[in-house]
Amino acid sequence: MPHNDESASTGTMSLKDGSTDSSAIASYYDQWADTYDETLVTWDYKAPKDAVALLSGHLQPGARVLDVGCGTGLVSEALKRQANYRIDGLDISPASLKRAGERSTYEDLVCHDLQKLPLPVESDAYDAAISVGVLTYIEDAPDLLRDLCRTVRSDGVIGFTQRTDRWQDLDFKARIDALAAEGLWSVVHISEPHGYLPGNEDFAEEIKIIHTVCRVS
Repeated sequence: MPHNDESASTGTMSLKDGSTDSSAIASYYDQWADTYDETLVTWDYKAPKDAVALLSGHLQPGARVLDVGCGTGLVSEALKRQANYRIDGLDISPASLKRAGERSTYEDLVCHDLQKLPLPVESDAYDAAISVGVLTYIEDAPDLLRDLCRTVRSDGVIGFTQRTDRWQDLDFKARIDALAAEGLWSVVHISEPHGYLPGNEDFAEEIKIIHTVCRVS
């Protein structure tokens, strides 16, 4: 869920630097919720569509999907274009959730700080989870991914993205492999870097994203 720096007049965080301060993140996205979708179009943001394309091949129609960090609901729109999935969403921004609810693509929407674990979700409740543009803002992303392995049933799938700069700086492939070594999942697919925000000059060719799909053990 990338953000338009121009709308963050408080200067509490910036898109390129990111932040794991939950209150700053909530405020940042609340400020931008009303124009978020329109700005992302101008930035040629295709991450939701690309992530769903990778995940949907592993899902049956009617599958239950948890959209983690759902924002205004762009991922749900991409999911619904693929099949009639049953989608729930979690996000920290009340204003973004209001916009997401207006799409009528979600069965349930819950306002929750994704850094507070466990998530307010029952174990084995979903066939899949998807998280696009979110892990940048999570202090301990592997802990969140570990909890998603709890919420998704065995043989279900989890799709997520990580920025290429964070992938390198955090040795993120090693963190994915560590969860596999714990017996939580197996890696199905790790993409080559994809364009993230081609129309944003702070990102363009400098920062891309990597898509990963894992199967829960």
